[in-house]
Amino acid sequence: MEEVTEKLDQINQTLEKHNEIAQKKLEIMKKPENKIIRILEVLMLLAGALGILTTADLIRRWLIGG
Repeated sequence: MEEVTEKLDQINQTLEKHNEIAQKKLEIMKKPENKIIRILEVLMLLAGALGILTTADLIRRWLIGG
């Protein structure tokens, strides 16, 4: 029984370490280095969205025939 308890404690410690690492990764990913990088990220997201909309419009025109 003690072996099971020790193994569970080790698993718990490992999970806590993984959780700490994941939290650190999330904190780093949330914060861009500066405002210029954040602006570029937003512009790239907008460009991607416009590209998807353009493709959807093109397919719609092919299907409708206009």
